[in-house]
Amino acid sequence: YCDNDVISTEKVHEAREQDFVARQILAELSGLPVNSTTQQHTARIIFGENRKPQGEFIYTDLSQEFPGYHYEAGKSTYHDEIVGEGGYVYAEPGMYENVAVLDVASMHPTSIEELELFGPYTKNFSALKAARIAIKRKDYDTAKGMLNGILEPYLSGVDDAEALSYALKIVINIVYGLTSAKFENPFRDPRNIDNIVAKRGALFMINLKNMVQDLGYQVVHIKTDSIKIPNADKKIIDIVMEYGEQFGYEFEHESTYEKFCLVNDAVYIAKTADGKAPSYWEAVGAQFQHPYVFKTLFSKEPLEFRDMCETKTVSTALYLDFNGEDTAMAFEDPMHFVGKAGSFCPIKEGKGGGLLMREKAGK
Repeated sequence: YCDNDVISTEKVHEAREQDFVARQILAELSGLPVNSTTQQHTARIIFGENRKPQGEFIYTDLSQEFPGYHYEAGKSTYHDEIVGEGGYVYAEPGMYENVAVLDVASMHPTSIEELELFGPYTKNFSALKAARIAIKRKDYDTAKGMLNGILEPYLSGVDDAEALSYALKIVINIVYGLTSAKFENPFRDPRNIDNIVAKRGALFMINLKNMVQDLGYQVVHIKTDSIKIPNADKKIIDIVMEYGEQFGYEFEHESTYEKFCLVNDAVYIAKTADGKAPSYWEAVGAQFQHPYVFKTLFSKEPLEFRDMCETKTVSTALYLDFNGEDTAMAFEDPMHFVGKAGSFCPIKEGKGGGLLMREKAGK
């Protein structure tokens, strides 16, 4: 069993190693120790030495930009719809063809910029975002001149640039979450009770949905920053992109699905129009992503034994009980100790398998 625990620990290390490299870069950019939190590094990079920057933040009443928007007692309404306090979701489950997928690039960061959420500090956040875009486009010369040249030492080669890009991605992604967090932090404006960063994007997407429908097209799915339109032509795609520009959002025509099956507001399986492997089929949601299901029903790739296995990890301990009694058991029952992690293949009843048990509260 030690093998499983050691291997799982190594896998965690491999998965998080790049995060540590990013943390080291952030520490050099911020001047703080490596062991400072990502939040602390990000705050120092954007706000400098100011520990209470909220006094210079700008809070926007979104009803001025979106007439009819109303927020009261924790509930938001707009165009006769109840708007959640996160990203907007809309779904018409079913089977569709020729579905255009249009995504907003960096919706929440763009909303922060358009709202000038951090007042005079917004320009520092914008510079981080612009620098990452420049690095992704391999425009290293432009990136070197940003943020007073502090990025230049990390742009000497492709590997260094990729590490820097990942570090900047961490910073950009954490900022939105901190603006809407319930706990006190330098990014949280106490006036921002309706999460205006996500709400601006949500209200925009409602407007977009209504506009597309009014033009005679169907909208089958909206998920925060993405809209899917069946039987889309160049006309509606151009209209969506132009409408986004009015609000500062840049749409990308991510793909076109030849076939698209939407099960609910989050789960779908789609066949891309270009038919190129490995993106011939695209599954979102665990229901279709499971390798056995995906390969058997869709990709038709050869099955391997591991495709029929499930990896399980716990913080206490795993056991296999070969008695087969489907009841909670005390430890005096003979069970095979596994460890904290393992890969398990489901076995049909009566074929020699055991019940996979986990320890909890002494049982």
